[in-house]
Amino acid sequence: MDVTKILAANLRVLRELRGKLGQLELGQRVGVSRRTIARLESAEVGDPGVEQVRGLAAALDVPFDLLVSRRLVPVTIPVPTDIRERLESGDSAELLAKIVRVIDETPRR
Repeated sequence: MDVTKILAANLRVLRELRGKLGQLELGQRVGVSRRTIARLESAEVGDPGVEQVRGLAAALDVPFDLLVSRRLVPVTIPVPTDIRERLESGDSAELLAKIVRVIDETPRR
Protein backbone atom coordinates (compact mmCIF):
# COMPACT_ATOMS: atom_id res chain seq x y z
CA MET A 1 0.00 0.00 0.00
CA ASP A 2 1.50 3.37 -0.97
CA VAL A 3 1.90 6.34 1.35
CA THR A 4 -0.99 8.28 -0.19
CA LYS A 5 -3.45 5.45 0.47
CA ILE A 6 -2.13 4.84 3.98
CA LEU A 7 -2.45 8.54 4.80
CA ALA A 8 -5.98 8.63 3.38
CA ALA A 9 -7.13 5.66 5.45
CA ASN A 10 -5.42 6.90 8.61
CA LEU A 11 -6.89 10.39 8.41
CA ARG A 12 -10.42 8.99 8.39
CA VAL A 13 -9.72 6.63 11.30
CA LEU A 14 -7.96 9.25 13.40
CA ARG A 15 -10.60 11.92 12.84
CA GLU A 16 -13.21 9.47 14.09
CA LEU A 17 -11.10 8.51 17.11
CA ARG A 18 -10.53 12.16 17.98
CA GLY A 19 -14.18 12.68 18.86
CA LYS A 20 -15.55 12.78 15.33
CA LEU A 21 -13.25 15.65 14.42
CA GLY A 22 -14.62 17.21 11.23
CA GLN A 23 -12.67 17.87 8.06
CA LEU A 24 -13.19 21.60 8.50
CA GLU A 25 -11.83 21.63 12.05
CA LEU A 26 -8.83 19.47 11.12
CA GLY A 27 -8.13 21.73 8.15
CA GLN A 28 -8.24 24.79 10.41
CA ARG A 29 -5.81 23.17 12.84
CA VAL A 30 -3.39 22.43 10.01
CA GLY A 31 -3.96 25.60 8.00
CA VAL A 32 -5.55 24.02 4.94
CA SER A 33 -9.06 23.97 3.54
CA ARG A 34 -11.75 21.39 4.25
CA ARG A 35 -11.51 20.47 0.56
CA THR A 36 -7.81 19.68 0.96
CA ILE A 37 -8.57 17.32 3.84
CA ALA A 38 -11.30 15.68 1.75
CA ARG A 39 -8.86 15.25 -1.15
CA LEU A 40 -6.23 13.79 1.18
CA GLU A 41 -8.79 11.31 2.55
CA SER A 42 -9.72 10.32 -1.00
CA ALA A 43 -6.05 9.82 -1.94
CA GLU A 44 -6.42 12.51 -4.61
CA VAL A 45 -3.25 14.34 -3.52
CA GLY A 46 -0.22 12.65 -5.04
CA ASP A 47 2.35 14.27 -2.76
CA PRO A 48 0.94 16.17 0.21
CA GLY A 49 4.36 17.43 1.31
CA VAL A 50 6.30 16.72 4.45
CA GLU A 51 5.30 19.92 6.26
CA GLN A 52 1.62 19.30 5.62
CA VAL A 53 1.88 15.72 6.89
CA ARG A 54 3.79 16.96 9.96
CA GLY A 55 0.97 19.39 10.63
CA LEU A 56 -1.61 16.62 10.28
CA ALA A 57 0.34 14.36 12.63
CA ALA A 58 0.62 17.13 15.22
CA ALA A 59 -3.08 18.03 14.94
CA LEU A 60 -4.06 14.38 15.34
CA ASP A 61 -1.45 13.74 18.07
CA VAL A 62 0.25 10.79 16.39
CA PRO A 63 3.88 10.29 15.38
CA PHE A 64 4.66 11.43 11.82
CA ASP A 65 6.05 8.09 10.71
CA LEU A 66 3.07 6.18 12.09
CA LEU A 67 0.65 8.40 10.15
CA VAL A 68 2.20 7.44 6.81
CA SER A 69 3.96 4.11 7.31
CA ARG A 70 1.20 1.76 8.49
CA ARG A 71 -2.52 1.53 8.15
CA LEU A 72 -4.15 2.19 11.52
CA VAL A 73 -7.28 0.51 12.84
CA PRO A 74 -9.19 1.34 15.99
CA VAL A 75 -9.13 -1.28 18.74
CA THR A 76 -10.61 -1.47 22.20
CA ILE A 77 -8.55 -3.16 24.87
CA PRO A 78 -8.55 -2.89 28.64
CA VAL A 79 -5.61 -0.88 29.96
CA PRO A 80 -4.78 0.50 33.39
CA THR A 81 -6.30 3.91 34.10
CA ASP A 82 -2.93 5.66 34.24
CA ILE A 83 -1.98 4.33 30.80
CA ARG A 84 -5.28 5.50 29.34
CA GLU A 85 -4.78 8.93 30.89
CA ARG A 86 -1.32 9.16 29.35
CA LEU A 87 -2.64 8.05 25.97
CA GLU A 88 -5.26 10.81 26.15
CA SER A 89 -2.79 13.45 27.32
CA GLY A 90 -0.49 15.76 25.40
CA ASP A 91 2.33 13.21 25.30
CA SER A 92 0.25 10.48 23.67
CA ALA A 93 2.14 10.65 20.35
CA GLU A 94 5.43 9.99 22.12
CA LEU A 95 3.95 7.17 24.19
CA LEU A 96 2.35 5.58 21.14
CA ALA A 97 5.66 5.75 19.28
CA LYS A 98 7.38 3.97 22.19
CA ILE A 99 4.72 1.25 22.28
CA VAL A 100 5.05 0.64 18.55
CA ARG A 101 8.87 0.51 18.77
CA VAL A 102 8.74 -2.08 21.58
CA ILE A 103 6.28 -4.22 19.65
CA ASP A 104 8.36 -3.94 16.46
CA GLU A 105 11.47 -5.00 18.33
CA THR A 106 9.80 -7.95 20.06
CA PRO A 107 10.31 -11.23 18.20
CA ARG A 108 7.10 -12.88 17.05
CA ARG A 109 6.38 -16.38 18.31
